[in-house]
Amino acid sequence: MRVSSLLTTAALLTVTMPASTAVSELIDRFAVGAGDQTASLQFDFLDGRTWVFDVSWSGDLSGRSAFDLIASDNTGRFAFDFEVISYSFGDFLVGVSVEDAYHHGTGTPPDYADTWHFWSADAPEQPWTESLVGFNDRVLTHGARDGWVFGTTAPPATIPAPGGLALAMAATGLRDRRRR
Repeated sequence: MRVSSLLTTAALLTVTMPASTAVSELIDRFAVGAGDQTASLQFDFLDGRTWVFDVSWSGDLSGRSAFDLIASDNTGRFAFDFEVISYSFGDFLVGVSVEDAYHHGTGTPPDYADTWHFWSADAPEQPWTESLVGFNDRVLTHGARDGWVFGTTAPPATIPAPGGLALAMAATGLRDRRRR
């Protein structure tokens, strides 16, 4: 494909995506737990990398308990750890580590951005909204999504589906023009 075609495709994708939505590189997606309900937890790091954990359970599960479920997975498929500061009203997430990515922050003045910002959606098709409750009080439901974004107040990144660029190129009439 020519560089001009790539630039045109990138420009079209930029124009068609909402300006407030970042696109992230999905590093990996893991299924954790077992049960008849599943929700997703997404972690966006400052370097543009994202990990998603599809957590399955039966009964009731809080957002905080979902972290414990992920951390207790001993299959060796991934490395996950987190840090909280516990207060009488609940836990405050200050650090998350997934594989070689790690961010820690407590909201240092003046901008208070160096912290994990919590977003949620109760169904896959719903837009992200800033959570009005802490993850201790968040009760997950089947199909829900929780998103954690470090260092920015922007919502969780949109993760393109595999082959998304190829589909966008086909939709715009662009195609690979390599010489054969």
